[in-house]
Amino acid sequence: MRTGTVLLAVLAAALLAGCGGSGIDENKPVGQIATEAAEMGQAELQKVVDKYEGVIADKVSELNALKEKVKEIPIKELMGDKAKALKEDLGEITTSLSKLKDQLSVYAKELAAQ
Repeated sequence: MRTGTVLLAVLAAALLAGCGGSGIDENKPVGQIATEAAEMGQAELQKVVDKYEGVIADKVSELNALKEKVKEIPIKELMGDKAKALKEDLGEITTSLSKLKDQLSVYAKELAAQ
């Protein structure tokens, strides 16, 4: 099995796992998060903010690694299956990052208000 194929398999598994290991549900509605955040104390909010910042940093690293992989694809293969798969992965991570950042902003806003 080629190294690139193994890497893609590992990245796909990581994407499917989402943020499961962190306990963060990126699909939780922002309204629900706002309600939960309003009930938290400052120390608990800080822990949640720190957790989100760690998960976001990991996602940014994944995103940058995928961007480098796309840059390495020869021009004649940019429309191939490998490039399409990488681009789909980039889109999924970008969407995930957007959701996580929106959720983080709710917690950070509540933390700043306290």
